[in-house]
Amino acid sequence: MKLIKSNYYHKMILFSIFLITFPIVTVGGFSYIRASHTIQEKVNMGSLQILKQMQHRVEQSLRTADNALTQFTASSSVAKLLTNDVRDVHRSSSIQMIEELQEGLRRIQTYDLGMSDVQFIQLRYQWKMTNKGYEPFSSIEPDWKQLLGAKRGSYWNIGENSIDLVKTLPVTALEPPAAVILKVPYEEISKFLSVDANLGKPFIMDSAYRIIADADPSQIGMSVAAQPYIQQLMAAKDEQGIIPIDMDGNSYNFIFSRSVYNGWTYASYVSIEAMTRESQAIKWFTLLVCVLVLAAGVAASLFGTRKMYIPILRLYQELFTTSSGHASLLKGKDELQLIGEKFRAYVNTEKKMSHELQYQRNQLQDFFMLKLFLGEAEQQEIEDKLLVNGETWNSLRVLVVQIDTLDGTKYEEKDKDLLLFAVNNIVTELVQASDRLLKPILMDQSQVNLIRSTHPTHEEAVRFIDGLANEIQQTVKYYLHIKVSLGISRPFNYLKGAHRAYKEALEALNYRIKLGNEAILYIADVQPNDRSLPEYPEKLKNDLIDAIKLSNREQSYRLLQQFSHEVFSVQLSHREYQIMMIGLLTDLLRVLQESGGLLQSLYEEEKSLFDRLFELQTSNEIVEWFFHSIIVPSIRLLEEQRSKQYLRISEEMISMVHSDYDKNLTIEMCAFRINYHPDYIRHVFRKEVGMPFGEYLAQYRLQIAKKWLTETNMKIAEIAEKLQYNNSQNFIRYFRKMEGMTPGQYRNTTDTGAADLH
Repeated sequence: MKLIKSNYYHKMILFSIFLITFPIVTVGGFSYIRASHTIQEKVNMGSLQILKQMQHRVEQSLRTADNALTQFTASSSVAKLLTNDVRDVHRSSSIQMIEELQEGLRRIQTYDLGMSDVQFIQLRYQWKMTNKGYEPFSSIEPDWKQLLGAKRGSYWNIGENSIDLVKTLPVTALEPPAAVILKVPYEEISKFLSVDANLGKPFIMDSAYRIIADADPSQIGMSVAAQPYIQQLMAAKDEQGIIPIDMDGNSYNFIFSRSVYNGWTYASYVSIEAMTRESQAIKWFTLLVCVLVLAAGVAASLFGTRKMYIPILRLYQELFTTSSGHASLLKGKDELQLIGEKFRAYVNTEKKMSHELQYQRNQLQDFFMLKLFLGEAEQQEIEDKLLVNGETWNSLRVLVVQIDTLDGTKYEEKDKDLLLFAVNNIVTELVQASDRLLKPILMDQSQVNLIRSTHPTHEEAVRFIDGLANEIQQTVKYYLHIKVSLGISRPFNYLKGAHRAYKEALEALNYRIKLGNEAILYIADVQPNDRSLPEYPEKLKNDLIDAIKLSNREQSYRLLQQFSHEVFSVQLSHREYQIMMIGLLTDLLRVLQESGGLLQSLYEEEKSLFDRLFELQTSNEIVEWFFHSIIVPSIRLLEEQRSKQYLRISEEMISMVHSDYDKNLTIEMCAFRINYHPDYIRHVFRKEVGMPFGEYLAQYRLQIAKKWLTETNMKIAEIAEKLQYNNSQNFIRYFRKMEGMTPGQYRNTTDTGAADLH
């Protein structure tokens, strides 16, 4: 396969070019945008910093004047003027106080703020002191109390030609007898403003958005409250910021800083066009660099793509080369698509197998736990499952969790299985993997855990179990709002004892009848005497019952001997031996009764079976009596019952064939009608009749077809349809196979024979 014919090769070239072009264009564009944005940010921040510096200088000067005026008003000479009348200027005391007042006013005017006038107004005695000297009020003087208004204390007032700092004396008086006014011309504030074409045009507004300082004197006193950007400024909550605005068709950034000292707003306009003018050089330089890098990248991609494609081509040829030595055609797909499909099929197969193995592994683990707690696990199986992994412990315990009751809760009895599943999940999360063997399981309305302890002392192990049990109870109650009780077995060391420990934990839970719900019950506490009957050989008993059901006498006898050996190998009293064997007898009789067996033959003796069992002296006698008096008659009864059942099933199925041969009759339909599994009745029918159900149905339909061919004038297609054949050809084919002739030939033959008889 040549490279030039490869669709994937062309895709690689295009992708390589795109892979180079996209980041270069993206980075170049981003660099230009970022640089332009950075320039704007720098200009904005520079303008804001200059604005803040200007604000600092203005407010520093205003605060300096304010402090000087405050010191002046706090002097003793001013305090005297508040209560003394100095209108008699010829008195020596009046002259002295006026001179001291003039000296204080001159000291205030020495501050570099360009104050044009500092006035002391005596409201009570109707006179004032200015830079022109002492002056009594004339008849044309304004009403100073009305001029000062209702304000008291120290405040800035915006006048027509100046900014006035007013202090009423004393500060706390409701009817002040005097006041000091410092007048600062607007032009003096404007001197602090510096104009830079690149950093904006600054100005200052009062709280009513009237310009009180501007580099252009003609703007002073004008109100800008109607401007659109003032509405944005009023809506802004920050003390400083930047607002984009449009004025006269141009874009500007309106930069502002509010003063908490006197409520003024310091602002400036910065032209966005002037800010972005310097970024044009960056744009052209970035474009040149991108073009050069792009050209070099395209050249490298053409060479590198060819080198990268060769291994893909070889891999494709390895996977799809036919026996003739030629690779199969692409058929509209590229090489990687076909390779991917091939490997995807391999991966899906591997995943499916892995999931199946994991599912089977989990199922086997749960099954092993069930066998372990039921006492059906063999020692070799236990060693293979656990001991081979190097698991260690000092002691083991079985911990069983059961729901006490659902009364008084929001749950119903039908929710119990789901609640147990939730309890199992909670316990699985609470019990660390290092503190358990295998995962917890659910058994017979209980949540069962095999807890291991590595604690060196019994007391530490008990404290650990107590803490874990309490945590389980509290967590389940908190999340599920139900009460649970826990049964805890005695400690044991060998896994073979898990079956006995499971029974001990369940037995401990039975003591809730005395101790109440939501209990943590140790079997060692509720049953201090740790002696108990040996474990009942449950697995051997189940195997024995299975052998009896299968009518395997040899296997039954062998398992009975093993059961006897398990029981009598432990040192017990004769009554305890009898109790164990009575349990076996009861289980066998229960199985026979559940199977519907006739038990009368087992009670033909004068004495009851239990009395007869009590009379036996040795284990051999017990084994022989069980086998000949119980097991053999049981096998015989089950065989008789099974034979009758087989005959009844086969007769019912034959009856259904004879009555419903003209319907779509299947083995599943028959099983549903007589309430058995299809596989079971299929086996029974073959055994009783000697042929499969489908073959018997086909042969019976053949007999009906032969009867209709000889006794009626029905068409062959009609006969095939009534006998549930898909089409007449299938019917004719089967008829010829079984009879050696077609249905039409069979009808003609029978008609000829009948005519010869006549």
